[in-house]
Amino acid sequence: MDYVAQFLILLVAARVMGRLAIRLHQPASVGEIAAGALLALLAAGFLAPVSWIAGLPESPAIHYGGQAGIFFLLLFAGVEMRPGEIADHSWQAVVVALGGMILPLCLGGGLAWIVLPESELKTAQALILGTGLAISAIPVAAKIFLEFDLLHETVGEIVIAAAVFDDVLGLLLLAIVTSMVANGAPPDNSEIVIKFGQIALFFVVTGLAGVYLLPRLWRFLHDLDFPGVRFSGLLAVAMAFGLIADALGMHFVLGPFMAGLFFEPARIGAEIYDRVRHTLDALTAGVLGPVFFASIGLGIEFGAVVEVPAFLAALIAIAILGKVVGAGLPAYWSGLDRRHALAVGVGMSGRGAVELIVASIALQAGVFRHPGGAHPIVDNLFSALVLTAVVTTALMPMMLRPLCRPR
Repeated sequence: MDYVAQFLILLVAARVMGRLAIRLHQPASVGEIAAGALLALLAAGFLAPVSWIAGLPESPAIHYGGQAGIFFLLLFAGVEMRPGEIADHSWQAVVVALGGMILPLCLGGGLAWIVLPESELKTAQALILGTGLAISAIPVAAKIFLEFDLLHETVGEIVIAAAVFDDVLGLLLLAIVTSMVANGAPPDNSEIVIKFGQIALFFVVTGLAGVYLLPRLWRFLHDLDFPGVRFSGLLAVAMAFGLIADALGMHFVLGPFMAGLFFEPARIGAEIYDRVRHTLDALTAGVLGPVFFASIGLGIEFGAVVEVPAFLAALIAIAILGKVVGAGLPAYWSGLDRRHALAVGVGMSGRGAVELIVASIALQAGVFRHPGGAHPIVDNLFSALVLTAVVTTALMPMMLRPLCRPR
């Protein structure tokens, strides 16, 4: 029953703090992250003797609830958007994704190269730091633009499409880094070609399935007369696409997003679309979305705040600046005005769970250690990356609000 209690307290805290944030004229996601951070402090402080409070940060229920939140956030974002909206801004999204990845990668890697001590792991550590800053989290962007009701505006469409490309490029970077850690050398050209082939195969398979197979599935489900069959069918397709993504070495979140894109009113019928969309909205905005953002706050590691505050401040600064400039300038050059180009850069700056995944993989691979003994920056690299993910996720909606007013 501890798991039930843990999920309940996180959900209630996230909803209460989210509502409080709205009353203070801030996005609900800011309050939800703060709820997780507050519970993390309580779990490490005077409520530590209470077992189900102390176990919150490591709770499997919270972990799987957060993963479900990512799944439904991406599925709902896909249902809200259309393939045509992605295609209309595809070239802008590509240049924004490239700029928003290259500059943070160089800045993060450069900072690491300057401050980290010499060791055989220094190159891998610098790449991990750069990769963590280079990635934009699709779930974070989707949640914020849904919350602001801006997903169908030009800024929202460009940011979501760019975040998809960003995620794909980030997977390539992560493959290079993990290969360096495992083998001591980057992958050869054939491995990179294979990775590109897997990415292309995923989009070809899901695209063809979305155009030719899913319309037949929706018609078949229309003839079945039992409750929730379309919702169940959409979830099954989303999970199948996620499994395809995972089998091809990609992040599973691309699967539900692609499945949602092809669940269109023209294919499924306007009434059924509205009904399923309403169910998804209630589940995502009411339960799993807040749990996902609260779980980000719950994962805070405070070691870097005490041990290396100057390094942490520099990391957060270049994390935000790298995205704002790296993604904002290409958006401005592609035709957006200054305010909306800046909004694109800010919208790409949230990291959330994706950076936490990168940091966790590096931690498990043994990258965050110094062979020569203890070193304050190396010892706190994981903590610094986690805090950067949380801070950029919390700041993104606050910076975005004055640039792109919610309707």
